[in-house]
Amino acid sequence: MLWNAGMKNDFLALKNANPDYQVWVTGHSLGGAMASVAASSIVHLGYSTASNLKLYTFGQPRTGDKTFAAAHDKLIPESYRVTHKADMVPHVPPENLLSYFHHQSEVWYNNDMTPGSSHVECNADESKKCSDGLLIKLSIQDHLKYFDTDVSGYGVAGCR
Repeated sequence: MLWNAGMKNDFLALKNANPDYQVWVTGHSLGGAMASVAASSIVHLGYSTASNLKLYTFGQPRTGDKTFAAAHDKLIPESYRVTHKADMVPHVPPENLLSYFHHQSEVWYNNDMTPGSSHVECNADESKKCSDGLLIKLSIQDHLKYFDTDVSGYGVAGCR
């Protein structure tokens, strides 16, 4: 609905005005889930090639089931779900509830995400080597701070 209510026309106008530009799709939290669906749709509908589109999400919840994850992985080869430490949102809805499942690849910062911080990249959809390996201790505070920036009011503050 959001796509047909105006995003599609805006996207196509920008894409046609800048045909040599790469398409980067990004979002945080629910915006990350929406970005994931939008990126898949953009490639599936032929508005961009897979090689010209990159997806970066932050604190993205599980967005679809295994079928969606597999289709997404084929459509968007350069797709990264960035997770800060024990951010709780990437763990909802629970994997065993209605078969929700992440697409690849997760980039996990098991630290404060300050410049120079190390990270682990997991190319499997639900790798226990990244944040899915955490047992219980999850945090809303880690969801609200990415790359040493409080993102809870980021958009309201004009993305500053």
